[in-house]
Amino acid sequence: MAIDESLKETYEDKQHQAAYIFDPLEEADGASRPAKRRKVSKKPSKPETQDTDAWLTFQPLLGGTEDERCVRLRQRLFETSWAKIDERIQRILRMTNQSTLNEVISFLQATPHHASTGKISSAFIITGPNLASQDLLFEQLSEALQLQVDAQVVRLRSGDASNLKAVLKKIIRDVTARETDDENDLELAMARDGRKYLNYDLEALYAYLKSNPRRHIIIAFQDSEAFESGLLSDLISLFNSWLDRIPFVLLFGVATSVELFQARLLKSTCQCLYGDQFDVEQSASIIEKIFKAAIAHSDVPLRLGPSLVHSLLERQRDQVSSIPVFVSSLKYAYMCHFYANPLTVFLSDATETEMLQAEHLEAVRYLPSVRRLVEAAIEKGDTKQARLLLHDDHHVRLLLQGCLQDSRQWSLDVLRKLKILTAAKSLPADFTGLYLDAISRGIDIDHITEFTESIKRMQPSDTEAFLNQVLDDIRNGDASLGLEQWASEIEQSVSLLTNMLAEVKALQADAEEQGSVLRSKYSGQTKVLRTTVIAQKVQLSQDTAALTKEDKAYTELIDKLVGHIKEVLQCDSAKDQCFNELWLFDSKAPYRDVFIPRPRGVVERALSRPHDYLNCSCCETKEDSIVPSLPVTAILYQLYLETGSLINVADLWSAYYAIVGEDVAEGLDERAALVLFYRGLAEMRAMGFVKQSRKKADHIAKLAWKGF
Repeated sequence: MAIDESLKETYEDKQHQAAYIFDPLEEADGASRPAKRRKVSKKPSKPETQDTDAWLTFQPLLGGTEDERCVRLRQRLFETSWAKIDERIQRILRMTNQSTLNEVISFLQATPHHASTGKISSAFIITGPNLASQDLLFEQLSEALQLQVDAQVVRLRSGDASNLKAVLKKIIRDVTARETDDENDLELAMARDGRKYLNYDLEALYAYLKSNPRRHIIIAFQDSEAFESGLLSDLISLFNSWLDRIPFVLLFGVATSVELFQARLLKSTCQCLYGDQFDVEQSASIIEKIFKAAIAHSDVPLRLGPSLVHSLLERQRDQVSSIPVFVSSLKYAYMCHFYANPLTVFLSDATETEMLQAEHLEAVRYLPSVRRLVEAAIEKGDTKQARLLLHDDHHVRLLLQGCLQDSRQWSLDVLRKLKILTAAKSLPADFTGLYLDAISRGIDIDHITEFTESIKRMQPSDTEAFLNQVLDDIRNGDASLGLEQWASEIEQSVSLLTNMLAEVKALQADAEEQGSVLRSKYSGQTKVLRTTVIAQKVQLSQDTAALTKEDKAYTELIDKLVGHIKEVLQCDSAKDQCFNELWLFDSKAPYRDVFIPRPRGVVERALSRPHDYLNCSCCETKEDSIVPSLPVTAILYQLYLETGSLINVADLWSAYYAIVGEDVAEGLDERAALVLFYRGLAEMRAMGFVKQSRKKADHIAKLAWKGF
């Protein structure tokens, strides 16, 4: 009580004071306040040992009998395989932005002094609709500009720009804040006299630049079109007013065009800017590069099938999905294959014989490609080979190793033959389409015939360019596809093509000396139209012009080239290879369910057949019959399907109570049934199946029909 009275007296004394003096150095107050403690990082002195089971995320297959070492091996194969692919993809994404980076850096290095122009240097970067790839682009810009232009870069997103004060706070904090010895502490710049500024006052930034000069302070608006136009105009005007003291430079990420972006700003604001436009490589060409590096590359751990890849590319084209979504789809395909296929352990060189179980070899014998191999052996009468495949485990393992090596050689052969097909540039399909066709059907006679017909119609200059390109590909390979030179493997073909190239050049030179044009009998120039007038009637006929000696020699050369191409281009499809199920993944179902969800179909199935999801005996029915043990919403949905566009709620209640009422075994009383009925009806309304009808007060309107 004495303490309370003393506090009360102190309060009454201070109540009548006109002013108060706060002295933080006063001993009494200082002693009562706790000492300020420095933040320290809470890093453990020793790394904690992780539980081995926590690291293992894959589940045992083969009915749960798979050995734990095999499960770990499958997960390790997935992680190492995808790490290799992801490294290539990230390298491509960084390299595609390199030209834009160089142009922006050159522009900023050539800009004159800011105060002399009176306008803010601005770079308008046309990124296109692919907003997700802007993060990587502006991250690279930030790193490069800080190193090469002596600039401090602040990246702004529309989410950071709730108002002008919030934007200024972020700009000043990002520029003036520097890391101290403690990782979590930040020191803010102050003036030399020790005076502090408000955290949104550009005077603080100016004071900081006096002691830490920079050539440019670059403000990068990543998604500039998402900023409020008024806020953006205010920011630009404010930066322009400080331009004689703070060297501002602006970067704008524009998804549409500079004209549309300029139309959103005030004219007075646009007059404060001058700069240039820079185009970023569009997503279509980036996807093609990723396709070559991650799907068609010669050194990919997993070959994706044509159906899956076609659906990925179609979704990318139709829905304008971002590149990260495409990369995530590839990663999900890898995960599905290694997660759900126990036979992927055979793809590892670290697989030990004792790790393999009898179930592995039994599963191998059930593969469709192995069954076709056994059937082919029986049809040929080679019953010994068929018995070895069915009963000899050692023979199956040796055959499996040999077929995996053959599959790698098959991949190389396909890519080499596709390089020949694309060298002519006469086929309507691009590399992606040709690759998918080669994987699904092989390079069949139809493709070869179409290609050779285009070669026959080539002009001598085109034939010379084609032979030069083929020889260059054979001698140098293609780094984007992981192809090394293979001239040493086909020396006879290289010699033949080289001789053909020399002969074409010699024939062209001879024809030029004689003043004629070199052509073959397949060329359209050899077809002439002859006009004959008989009995005052004009008759048109097609005739073949006479060929010179050089033309006949060139025709023979074309026939020899076509015959050689027909010999070397034929190739089988991926599914014709034995044990292709181990290294080929072509299932669209997991990808479609995850990346293309169908909520309407799922909800309809859950309400029509709740047993599929609940897996309980009370919900199991035959032929979609209605039983009282079904969930309330499922019963109402079954009745809902039998109604018209308008539903009488009283009739719906009567039908529902007839199913779950007291007349049936273990039925509900009327009050409990009515409560459940209202709850089920509310759930139907929340899911968008019904709404209140304006025509009749006691009716509800039907909004959805099953299957539509």
